[in-house]
Amino acid sequence: MTDEMIIFGSSRAMHHYDPAILSDSLGMTCYNCARDGNGIILMYGVHKMLARRYTPRIILYEVTPSFDLTTGDNHTFLPYLKYYYDREGIDSIFWDIDAKERIKMCSSIYRYNSNVPQLVMDNVHPLQDVGNGYRPVDKVMLYEPEEKAPSDEAFEYDGKKLEYLEKLIRECDGKTQLVFFASPLYKARSNKVFAPLKALADQYGIAFIDHYCDTTFTLRRDYFYDSAHMNRVGAEAYTKAIVKEIREVLD
Repeated sequence: MTDEMIIFGSSRAMHHYDPAILSDSLGMTCYNCARDGNGIILMYGVHKMLARRYTPRIILYEVTPSFDLTTGDNHTFLPYLKYYYDREGIDSIFWDIDAKERIKMCSSIYRYNSNVPQLVMDNVHPLQDVGNGYRPVDKVMLYEPEEKAPSDEAFEYDGKKLEYLEKLIRECDGKTQLVFFASPLYKARSNKVFAPLKALADQYGIAFIDHYCDTTFTLRRDYFYDSAHMNRVGAEAYTKAIVKEIREVLD
């Protein structure tokens, strides 16, 4: 992969950003590197490996609070990096997140534990990636999720996740244009959870494009296949809507 535009994030990024639309509209190649159930810990490692080969022009980072901001088990973000433990800069992520991993990684078998059958099948019958990492879903949410009132409770933020977000900002500085995004969440009424991200973005002069509570999308059940993820129709509408904003950042 040597694409000019890269998309980072979790399943919300994987399902919400169509590289074909972005590429056609902005005149640059695009690849969606997002990974289901992951956030900054994995994405930082991916960037470390990418940056050794080439410098992307722009990274669109879809920030998912539970994977990028709030507290949780950061150990769960390490499995996809195990295969690349020997790459420069990857081992230190393991030591930082879980010091015991340094010992476990002495075993090459451990790095592929429980993944061997899948890896064999991938080589016997590899799946073609025809969407540049994009995974659209052709379903419509048929139920109405219980609507929750905006909460005034204080969020418990994860210092380690914020540390890695800041590391990514610093490593992109002067090389790659980094833009943070918050795509629509069905019937979302508050974006307070993004407060520390906004503070980081302001501190470093990084654009944060926030559509989390944008009623153009959040009130359209036909745009979602569940309460957290947009379907193909919603993703196409959203991707087209942000093209102008990305162009303004690039300009």
